Amino acid sequence: MIKDSIWGNINSLLVTYNFEDEIALKNFRKGLDEALNESTVERVIIIVSTPKGIDKNMLSPHFLIYYNSPNDYSFFGGLKDHQLASEIKKPFDVLLCFGVINKHLKNAIKQTSINKKILVNSELTEDSSYDLELNSASDSPNEVIHFVVETLKKINAHEPQI
Repeated sequence: MIKDSIWGNINSLLVTYNFEDEIALKNFRKGLDEALNESTVERVIIIVSTPKGIDKNMLSPHFLIYYNSPNDYSFFGGLKDHQLASEIKKPFDVLLCFGVINKHLKNAIKQTSINKKILVNSELTEDSSYDLELNSASDSPNEVIHFVVETLKKINAHEPQI
């Protein structure tokens, strides 16, 4: 059944996460790494949205993570990070949004071809275009990721979502 599930059919994954603090980010990375090590996912991009006051250069570097702040956009809303802009032009099987995605990032990925958009632990907005909303009872990043993966393993990838 896992092979026919949403999780079992993901080859490319785009993840957005809102920075809270270093410890939460470290736990999120650890949980995501464990889940990805046991998956069919071949390409992953993680965009961590940071608030204005955070110095991205002081955060732990990771080859899959793009730290993204409000200062990373031009006056007209275009991404200043050319490498990230290039990466999000490629198609993705699934977008996992952990929390509310900021409007600049939402606009930046609007043109990205994404098969399924999944919102995690956030409320849908009026202009929402998500295929699925998942809410975990836990706030622990590791437990939330485990919940999401286990839930996606149970959903048939070939059935239309309600």
